[in-house]
Amino acid sequence: MLFRPFVVAGTILVAFGIVCIWIGSSIILLQEEGEGFRIIGLRFLIGGLISIAIGFIEKYYLLLRYLMRQASSKVKPAKNNSDYYKP
Repeated sequence: MLFRPFVVAGTILVAFGIVCIWIGSSIILLQEEGEGFRIIGLRFLIGGLISIAIGFIEKYYLLLRYLMRQASSKVKPAKNNSDYYKP
């Protein structure tokens, strides 16, 4: 349900972060102001990537939960299915 809003918001944040980094790198000539734009752009970039990741986790939650259960059952064998016990 929330896959599309998270991906759209994340895409907008990533685009805005890239624009801020680009403005801070090439357009602004003063070093101090350009550094501020780069820091803000990096924060928006990280926030957008996290938002996109949350959207994909929400979309594939059931599959991820199933895979985690399968992996945990292989790590911990059941007590009654031990190789040492053979009737």
